[in-house]
Amino acid sequence: MDRAREGYLALAALVDAGRSGKPPIDGQFVSVWRLLTRYPEIVAWERLWNDALADTYRDMYHLAKSIAPSTGVGWHIWHNNSFSPLYRAEQDYHELAQHADFLKVVMYNLCGGERLAQYVRSIQRSLYSELMPEQVLEMTYAEMQYHDVPLDQLAAKGLSADYVLRETRRAVAQAGPTMKIWPGIDVDIPTAATSKKTQPDDVYLAVKAAFEGGAPGVLLSRKYSEMRLDNLRGAGRAIRGRS
Repeated sequence: MDRAREGYLALAALVDAGRSGKPPIDGQFVSVWRLLTRYPEIVAWERLWNDALADTYRDMYHLAKSIAPSTGVGWHIWHNNSFSPLYRAEQDYHELAQHADFLKVVMYNLCGGERLAQYVRSIQRSLYSELMPEQVLEMTYAEMQYHDVPLDQLAAKGLSADYVLRETRRAVAQAGPTMKIWPGIDVDIPTAATSKKTQPDDVYLAVKAAFEGGAPGVLLSRKYSEMRLDNLRGAGRAIRGRS
């Protein structure tokens, strides 16, 4: 524990220095990797945290099933799953299927453009400072296996319905036969003034893409009190179009 704490403090200091315009001589990426090899306890602590989360999922699943065996139990997969290969590497759907009937995988494409742009600019300042933000986005697209609009258009346009299609297909393929994937589709999640705002056709296309990707259903997100009825009707139109 002491070594993990020491390593995390050193990592925080390294990132803070880089973001303050004082990058290390060998560059940010090399220096971060050097720190991880010096303090493998950083990764061990990350593994410990994820193992504890998996234990919590297991215990909650078995408790819920002992009370109401027919009730479906599932978990929320954070939106960072579409942006960060480091986070995605820790989301093993095959393992999650042992203690889940479904996963709500966040695929918010409309606010997703703003969120992806924020992620790219943040990690460019902390891990990939030797690259331009546009290069970090292209690398992210390649690693995450979908391509969309350029960085300067991301927030204003959002991610396309094709992103929902690709992410749904990937999730369904990884989940296996026993666990359902219910994509989370965003409807009127607040964004900055100059960022993408939800329109009925946006919701229609995203829901349609989720079904085309093999999802048995969707979860409209985030909360009903935010949603405009005309945008919800876009989801209804896509659902009725399945029959």
